[in-house]
Amino acid sequence: MNPHRLVKFLPLVLFLNSELSAQEPKDRDKEIQAKTKEIAGTAEFLRSVPKHFATLQAADPVRRRVTLLVEGDKFAKAWDLAPDAEIKVAGWWGWLDQFTVGDRVWCWFQTNRQKEPVAIMMLADELSEQDMHETVWKVADSTKETITFHPDKGADRVLKFAPPIQPPAKGERAWFQTAGEKIRRLCDAKTLEEKRDEQKAALRKRWETEGLSGTVMFLHQYSGELEFMLDHEAMRWGRSLKLGDAVTLNATPPIKGVVREMRPWRERTQLRLVVAAADQGDLRLGQRLNLKMPPPSVAVEQALLPPDIGRRKGKEERIEWFLASIYCTCLVRGNVCTGHFYTLASCNPNGCGQPAAMKKQLGKLIDQGLSDEQIFAELLKEQGLDLLKPHLLP
Repeated sequence: MNPHRLVKFLPLVLFLNSELSAQEPKDRDKEIQAKTKEIAGTAEFLRSVPKHFATLQAADPVRRRVTLLVEGDKFAKAWDLAPDAEIKVAGWWGWLDQFTVGDRVWCWFQTNRQKEPVAIMMLADELSEQDMHETVWKVADSTKETITFHPDKGADRVLKFAPPIQPPAKGERAWFQTAGEKIRRLCDAKTLEEKRDEQKAALRKRWETEGLSGTVMFLHQYSGELEFMLDHEAMRWGRSLKLGDAVTLNATPPIKGVVREMRPWRERTQLRLVVAAADQGDLRLGQRLNLKMPPPSVAVEQALLPPDIGRRKGKEERIEWFLASIYCTCLVRGNVCTGHFYTLASCNPNGCGQPAAMKKQLGKLIDQGLSDEQIFAELLKEQGLDLLKPHLLP
């Protein structure tokens, strides 16, 4: 082609290329979004998780196995707990050996691809279930042997009691743990908080001596590094770790490591550790271990805001940190919102608009020059304390 003619058409070619480059990303985004929705679905996974009350008939903490008689079933059945199952006791996290056989419990069942239950993914005592749902049970009536509780939603419960339990006054709110039709533990708001504080103290001692539960995610002997993912319950402790902190994995013999990096990952905490290459030889991907670390101060656990607040500097990094540090406060009911119980970062962004809306809101606040502390103050003022704790709406 004549070079002069090429020069003549060059502006037109550049114009068409600019138009295509302006259109292609939008079309590509729409196509990717459609394919993603086709695979990921438009509903939260938690919606399909079977959730039942049951009677705990046996518990084996060593094998992490429970026998449950699900309400409505005729026969009890033994179930393994998922390796990273959530365990809730007295409105806080707990360990399986803290449950009492005969108690009524609330459980979520992990399912296979055929939607058949195969394991327990969450086990909670009644105090924790009532606390998470913020269920309002009030005394409707009482006799020398029974108390009738009326909920804000659902049917009344008539429960037996015996000293030293005393029935509250009519109209008072209560939280209770039952065994059969008998009240085993009865709390008012003050007593519930005392029980929660006792549970926090008990778990702190366990973490100090036995370590935090987690999973080996990646091994790289050549670089002398591995990645370890702490469970949900370790959010405060794990996020208090800093570069250079010494930790120990409770393998046999124990493995010493140094923190190279810490970052939130949804409701969990991802650690990159420097570990001697030879010490990785007996480890495997997916292996469950406990990680021992210098315990943070009690003030860290009691503080309103996360201990690693303000560490992230870039805009996108700060936004992702917030999503992994706050819980969804939308008004979706029915135990179906993943972000209510885990964190907003765990929501299905292909079926829920809340993560995108929060990202947009956070972006505006960051652009205004607000610090992470100031942003938290704005969010708490607008959305309340449910922003900082696992909760559900019945």
